[in-house]
Amino acid sequence: MVLYQQAKAKMLEAKAMDADAEGRTPSPTGPQPGVFPGSSWKDNFDAIGTRHFFVIPDGDEDVIAPFISYDLYTTFPELLATNGRGCTVHSCPLHARPVGQHHTAISPKDKLLLTKGAQFTDLVDWALKAKDDTTLQGEVQYFRAHHSKAQQIARRIGTLKESLQTEHLAMYQSSDHLATTNAITRIRRRIDRDMHTSLYFKGKRGCRAQVAIHDRAIHAWGKDNSKMCDWCGRTGHNIEDCYCLGY
Repeated sequence: MVLYQQAKAKMLEAKAMDADAEGRTPSPTGPQPGVFPGSSWKDNFDAIGTRHFFVIPDGDEDVIAPFISYDLYTTFPELLATNGRGCTVHSCPLHARPVGQHHTAISPKDKLLLTKGAQFTDLVDWALKAKDDTTLQGEVQYFRAHHSKAQQIARRIGTLKESLQTEHLAMYQSSDHLATTNAITRIRRRIDRDMHTSLYFKGKRGCRAQVAIHDRAIHAWGKDNSKMCDWCGRTGHNIEDCYCLGY
């Protein structure tokens, strides 16, 4: 009995030493290509085929990513790809996987079904989860994010348009006051009669100023008259002179 207890104690001691040694053995922390990255990742190759044709670098070669994941917790969902645990994670926008060769454009009425904040939004979200297509769910989220940003920009444009109209009205009233004082004729008359008496506008500087006054419209729009308007996209005028901006 004594020998048996001594042997059992030595066996337990040996197991404890082995466990302690195993705990002290450092685990690899560097990149491990081919090793499954974790629970949030999926194998990009299944029985049906490749889930996503996402090409990423692998050393000196480009390969289809062996592991992929979906990030739906950002404003614009992303598709993530990597070669293994601890390897570089690559990303690109997540878009819905196409179904079939032909499709019909979504009408404005059907687009309302994809917006958020409506009474039926919860029902649409339930249908997306029941469909079990992460790419479709991500695409709807992508559409909603852009729809929200477009609404915000439209409201800002409306506020700015009202401010622009106020400034144009003030300009019109001021120009009307200037017209009643015959401002343009009086200014031109003073320039033509007394410019030569100013030491500042002697020589080339005075000549350039006179030419700029004569060609002031061309000077304002650019000598080549080929600037593109940032609002209507046409050439020949700047955005502040675009008549479409007032629509």
